[in-house]
Amino acid sequence: AGLLLDRGDHERAIGELDRAMSAYGTLGGERDAARVRARLRRLGVRRRHWTHAKRPVSGWESLTKTERMVAELVAGGLTNQQAARRLFISPHTVGFHLRQIYRKLGIRSRTALIRFRA
Repeated sequence: AGLLLDRGDHERAIGELDRAMSAYGTLGGERDAARVRARLRRLGVRRRHWTHAKRPVSGWESLTKTERMVAELVAGGLTNQQAARRLFISPHTVGFHLRQIYRKLGIRSRTALIRFRA
């Protein structure tokens, strides 16, 4: 895509970037897909990257993929700071996800989360 852009062939470059984004998405490379989406945005192209999953309102199945990852890490004994580093997000974001997890699971503490996962 970079070479195509250098040659001024924006349409083909956008097509190649779309293919790359799709491949990364298929392979679970969410960060790489986000990087390609950012490149497309710089070219003036917007691509939707979220899905609206039908989930229950409460219980483990109501958690998003990220909330589940946070829950697993915290239930495994990691601090917010450690979980944040592992997930490449801020500790504040981990705290936000934990509040959502607690609300959805009807619990109030890390200890309850550990018991819930046991």
